[in-house]
Amino acid sequence: MCLWAVLAVAQPIQPPKMPVFPSDKYASFEDFLAKQSAIAIDSAQVIRFKVSFYIDNQGTVSYPTVFYHTNETDALRLFNTIQKSPKWSTEGMNEAYMILVEKSIQIKNGQWEAKTKLMSYKRTSLNLEALKNQSVVVFLPQSEGPKPVLVEEEPEPVYVSQQIETKLEFPGGVKEFYKLIAKNYRTPNVSALSGTVIVSFVIEKDGTLTELKVLRDLGYGTGEEAIRVLKMSPLWQPGRQSGQPVRCSYTIPIKIINK
Repeated sequence: MCLWAVLAVAQPIQPPKMPVFPSDKYASFEDFLAKQSAIAIDSAQVIRFKVSFYIDNQGTVSYPTVFYHTNETDALRLFNTIQKSPKWSTEGMNEAYMILVEKSIQIKNGQWEAKTKLMSYKRTSLNLEALKNQSVVVFLPQSEGPKPVLVEEEPEPVYVSQQIETKLEFPGGVKEFYKLIAKNYRTPNVSALSGTVIVSFVIEKDGTLTELKVLRDLGYGTGEEAIRVLKMSPLWQPGRQSGQPVRCSYTIPIKIINK
């Protein structure tokens, strides 16, 4: 088996022009998802997803991620449908940017509603290989969800690492963090075991790791092993906001592939 841990960090920017979903065949992107995925057409059940994906300067949709609470089959169907999206209109958009689209989707009685957020990143600031590895379907318990920009917690707020002014750093760089995990992670001896373990943690102002949580576990001790390895981490260089060190949340996928 082989193991990868991947992480992408970049600073968002806000140029004036954003891509637009074409309305010649579908009324909206949600209308496209509803008709192509056929999720919950006749169901009174309320289904919720959080999705994200990127749009390049050609209007191509890529690197989708789908967070779900129940309905894994529907989440996989939604994940596959997003990748089939028609190209978005990028007229007037600066070709140096890629656009991150985040949507909170609710489906009730076959009706799709979505709250949407768009953020721009310079293509050169993104680790595309990391984004490719992060393109997965992720289970989150009902109490969990993608972290907002700022979460008020005691004793101090926790920031999302991608959106602080000065990004946090692992000693020697991100590649050394990957090496630490790959070198020390003990993959269970289970035939045909493959998938992605998702873990989150907080990097404190002094660089220590706290609040380590397994968001997705493959069983056989894979989640516990991820926590064990993360506890081996040396001190990080903390992120900074307004010049001051701050607490930052971090989420990484650890992909296990059976070869």
